[in-house]
Amino acid sequence: MSANRSVRAGGQIRGFYTYRYEATDTTMVSPGELRMLTELSDGEGEFTPETGPGGSIDYPTAERLLDDRDPAVVDVLERFGARGVLDGEFVSKVYSCPECSAQGMQYTTACPACESAHAIETTVVEHRACGASAPESHFEREDGHVCPECETRVREDDLERTERYVCKECNEVFETPEHRLWCRDCLYMFPPEETIERALYRYRITDDGREWAERHRLARETAADTLEERRFEVSVDTTVEGEGTTYPVHVFAKDPLLGERRVVAIAERPTGESVAAFRDLAREVDAHPIVVTTTGAVSEEVATLAESADLTLLSARPDGSLDSQYDVAEGTPRGQSLFQRLTSAMDVPAWKGQ
Repeated sequence: MSANRSVRAGGQIRGFYTYRYEATDTTMVSPGELRMLTELSDGEGEFTPETGPGGSIDYPTAERLLDDRDPAVVDVLERFGARGVLDGEFVSKVYSCPECSAQGMQYTTACPACESAHAIETTVVEHRACGASAPESHFEREDGHVCPECETRVREDDLERTERYVCKECNEVFETPEHRLWCRDCLYMFPPEETIERALYRYRITDDGREWAERHRLARETAADTLEERRFEVSVDTTVEGEGTTYPVHVFAKDPLLGERRVVAIAERPTGESVAAFRDLAREVDAHPIVVTTTGAVSEEVATLAESADLTLLSARPDGSLDSQYDVAEGTPRGQSLFQRLTSAMDVPAWKGQ
């Protein structure tokens, strides 16, 4: 059995659906997500946020383990944190641009009159006699100070100095600037309350998370071993390629003689949408789809899909075995016989009955 090996799928492209494990899908685990959680489960490490180029927030260790087709690393970590697989310890907050969604906005002050950020705190001189206020440089002459407003020569005692803001765009003088967050990507500025606030956490795996990762890893290994026992060449945590598109998959198996292919997805309680998407992926790479549920429970919609000839649904039992029986949330246990389901999914047609 090999791992992390790219496989080129032959045959015509049968659809244009771009398969992806979505961040909103809490049931289907991607190969990258399982890889990431296994890394934490096998060690005592943690995923810590770091500030990247341009102020973006990265989790470099976690991101290295995910695939390009996975959701953003922050979304993945937050999702598993909300489910109790990961435990998050608060670190700080970041603000994202409401215009372009870029992270790491920069604080700046702005002129209340024209909104320009080119407002600089400087020493402002006020002429007590006429009330004129201007930067000190406007009063300075080679032979002393002259008021730029009334043009009279003034003594030091006639002037009062204060620290104020001066706008270099509209010359407005003011004491309190507006607070703004500036986006380095699209260059727009926004009041802080209009931006997207996000809390950042340091993530560690929980005891429940270790059990979760082990359960999914065991389900994948069992599916791979079962296919290998049936004379398939098996790759685990690998990729398959459609027409110009690379897909990460948990298990890919191929019969070297007849060219029969199997592709395996691992899920807790798969949704109809995610199963249909995986079926489309399998069609594109010319393989038969096998979905292994680690809870043994599916919806009525998934059960209906599983009854079709082009999809196999199996349950991973606590002892590590695979079973064709699964519970339907809206009804009673369903499934073909173990022989029917395993034979149709795992065996090579030429060897049936031998």
